Amino acid sequence: MTVKVNQSNCIACGICIKSCPEPGAITRNGNGNDNGNRRVSINTALCKICLLCVSVCPKKAIVTED
Repeated sequence: MTVKVNQSNCIACGICIKSCPEPGAITRNGNGNDNGNRRVSINTALCKICLLCVSVCPKKAIVTED
C-alpha cells in the first residue's frame, strides 16, 4: 500500500504536515500564488503509512493505493 496526494483536491492547508509523525515525509511545494500552484507531496521513502494524513485531510486529497 502507498499513500498519494490527489493534487487537484489539495489546497496545501498543511494539516497533514502537522499530523505526520515522520519529519519530512510530507512537504509543501510550489509558490503559493493565486494560480493555486501550492500543493503537498509525500516522500514514499519516509512515509510509514500510518494514515494519519488520510484521516485529517479536510478535502480528502490524500488517498491510499494498493
